[in-house]
Amino acid sequence: MKYNNTLSAPHGFSFRDATAPVVGALGSAAGKVGNLLARGVTQMQISRMQSVLNNMTDDQLERAGIKRNQIPQHAEALVTEEYDGL
Repeated sequence: MKYNNTLSAPHGFSFRDATAPVVGALGSAAGKVGNLLARGVTQMQISRMQSVLNNMTDDQLERAGIKRNQIPQHAEALVTEEYDGL
């Protein structure tokens, strides 16, 4: 009898069948870690943007149309919303 690959067992249960759940779980875990890292990077960017805006003078913020109490919302919008240019 000819097998599709050298790791196929005589009873028809292949190595691929045996490892599929493990590979699937690893892929799922990697995806979750990637999402966690992406959220962390976004939060760091928002924090940095807040820092930059907080360091601006009231006059600079006023020219930008931002009130000091709106900095957290503006920082998040600047980082997360898509910008299509001027």
